[in-house]
Amino acid sequence: MWGVTSVLVGDYVYLLGAWPSGPELNRRYNLNTSEWVYLASSPNTYHTWGITAEVFNGVIYLFNPDGECFAYNIATDIWSNRTFNTASGTRDLSSIFYQNEIYIIGWDDSTFYKYNPTTDQWTRLANSLYQVGACAMGIINNLIYFVGGNSGGSHGAEYNTILRYDITTNSWALDVQLLSSKRHWMATAEYKGGLYVVGGIDSVAQAVNIVEEIVPQGTAGVNDESETPKEFSLAQNYPNPFNPITTFRYSIPTESKVIINVYDMLGNEIETLINEEKSAGTYEITWYAENLPSGVYFYQLKAGSFTESKKMILMK
Repeated sequence: MWGVTSVLVGDYVYLLGAWPSGPELNRRYNLNTSEWVYLASSPNTYHTWGITAEVFNGVIYLFNPDGECFAYNIATDIWSNRTFNTASGTRDLSSIFYQNEIYIIGWDDSTFYKYNPTTDQWTRLANSLYQVGACAMGIINNLIYFVGGNSGGSHGAEYNTILRYDITTNSWALDVQLLSSKRHWMATAEYKGGLYVVGGIDSVAQAVNIVEEIVPQGTAGVNDESETPKEFSLAQNYPNPFNPITTFRYSIPTESKVIINVYDMLGNEIETLINEEKSAGTYEITWYAENLPSGVYFYQLKAGSFTESKKMILMK
């Protein structure tokens, strides 16, 4: 199986597509039980790789190089068509989700778009400095980094260069840093304010086990917030009511041990979502409540001496 795109939702990994004969495949893997479930097939019946997907408010959005956009409702196991893009490209799309919008690259002619899942609208942004697809993407301080990649669907990587896109100014720049070798189809990881790329395929189409730092640690909070919060806070979950996915947002002004627990109406602990040290910043965490009944639940943040709880409603 090759060419799969994936999204993580709570304790589940959704895998979409597969080369050579499974473009429509949609399956879910439970990280706790190691169980697989085959779900409703997607309307993507042609592109076996080069697709990309992101999740927002309980819906997985799937994009293919023909500009098609499909939405999968996790709660109902139903697919629907969304507004298609007029762009087209080779099988090399890459995407990233940021501030409720999805940024997608890999189209022909260096075009670059963002998609708003709330309004189902596409916006064409400034063209990239060169045509690139299959690149790794990460965000630090409102800058999207596009690392490596190729220019037209080649099996081997063509770039060791790094592009930066400034979201606030809709402008591009070529980063001074270079990868140690040409690579594409890498994974990205953000850790302690730094950005890393992992693995990938090299210029002769061979897999590699290289890890490289693209943005040094400490450049930004892992949450990509440009300012350190001035106080502890726990925001109301969104959406609320929800089914079955919701997001918690919290802020901590200093490095603290953070614990977030979920409780039922009787005060029984349902799940611990976080129990670890966190640096100062604003964070979001998604909770997946597929196996719980409808009802009122509470989530609680403990960070240092700060404690706050809020109510939420699961409505199935």
